Amino acid sequence: MIDFKEIPEWWSLCPGYDCEQKDGCLRHKAFLQAPEKHTRWSCVLPNARGEKGCLYYQKAEKIMMARGFSQIYSQIQSRDGRYNFRISLTDYFRSKGAYYRYKDGERMLNATQQQKIRSVLQRYAPDVEAHFDQEDMKYDFTRLTNK
Repeated sequence: MIDFKEIPEWWSLCPGYDCEQKDGCLRHKAFLQAPEKHTRWSCVLPNARGEKGCLYYQKAEKIMMARGFSQIYSQIQSRDGRYNFRISLTDYFRSKGAYYRYKDGERMLNATQQQKIRSVLQRYAPDVEAHFDQEDMKYDFTRLTNK
């Protein structure tokens, strides 16, 4: 079962009833879960399907997602280390607003983002292990395409 509240408004659904990949596709499963109150949403068009399958196909499987990394700061001893850690991640997330939404747990972190946080942490505090505020198996609604 997909919790429709977890799907970002920019993430495209797929009504592809005639698509060969629909049974394993998260976009189609999410489309089927859309509440009746929704009358408008971004969708994947049939033109996205080609010889090698759909450009936007996303396998419907849960992965380990993390939420928040605020507790990491208390483990970084150096003031400069905390500052550089924050600046590097702000650059990675491309804005202060996005950085804080991830740090405070408003947005989920996928595996790639978690690994980036770990690698930046190793640069500024090599003796500290990254522990996220919360981890859970979830569907990954962070990717635009399968690429």
